[in-house]
Amino acid sequence: MLSTISQNTAVTQINREIVALYKAILIHSQWQAECNKKIICGQSLPQKFLNSGTHKYCGFGRWYYGEHCHFITNQEGFLQLENLHKATHEIIEQITGKANNNTPIESDDYNKLIASKKAFTFALVELRDLLISELYSFDFLTGAYNRQAFYFILEKEYARIERSSGCSSIVMVDIDFFKKVNDQYGHLAGDKVLKFFVNYLNMNLRPYDSVGRYGGEEFLICLPDADVEEAQIIMERLRMKLATHPIKIKDKANKQIEISITASFGISSMRKGHSPGKAIELADVAMYEAKSASRNQVQVYSA
Repeated sequence: MLSTISQNTAVTQINREIVALYKAILIHSQWQAECNKKIICGQSLPQKFLNSGTHKYCGFGRWYYGEHCHFITNQEGFLQLENLHKATHEIIEQITGKANNNTPIESDDYNKLIASKKAFTFALVELRDLLISELYSFDFLTGAYNRQAFYFILEKEYARIERSSGCSSIVMVDIDFFKKVNDQYGHLAGDKVLKFFVNYLNMNLRPYDSVGRYGGEEFLICLPDADVEEAQIIMERLRMKLATHPIKIKDKANKQIEISITASFGISSMRKGHSPGKAIELADVAMYEAKSASRNQVQVYSA
């Protein structure tokens, strides 16, 4: 999962990578089809099929050696593509060399080419599916992790805690009077508030913290290696600064105005023997205590 960059930025970058990857695959397929046609028809292949380093300058190569987001370059499957792609080109160069010299192309040459193409295509599909699955880990509107993806993050964090006997904190946060925003200014304004709030959290949390959308205007935050006292300090800082950031929206009359929001925070501990499910349940209790106590507060659940 992504943690070192803004989640909204991650969604945009992954979308771009998927589109560019599809385009690179199409261009490379066309290149291979042209090559196969000339070999089958006994035509002389142009020099572009034989030049050294062709794999760097074909349609796929231009994509591969271009700029990419950190998520894709850190994937093992992405790193493997270079050798698989290069191997395919080398076999094609050998076959085209034989074709140009009127040397018989043996069945073993063909089998090597097909095996190389299969391995390369399989790696491409795996990378594409990885990008798509990562993309669907995010809430479409806000860019926060969706509930399923966030639970996966919590399970990984809990497994780490069980090994190290450490402690992390879970925060349930709810935007105060959010229904009034929707009722008074419309759902488009409400959507803008939700997106602003997630971006605000991502910009002000630590790089390795995670934000997930729990439902509606409720969000979960995972704070690795932070006990409840540390989590309370972090959330108090977030709470106090939040109201000082006006949000530009349009009201139902399409007039641009500025509004401010507050939020209520509930904190609980996730530690060995205290599962993510239990931590969420208790953070929810603490959050409702904050809302009951006039909202715009941070409450810590203490057993």
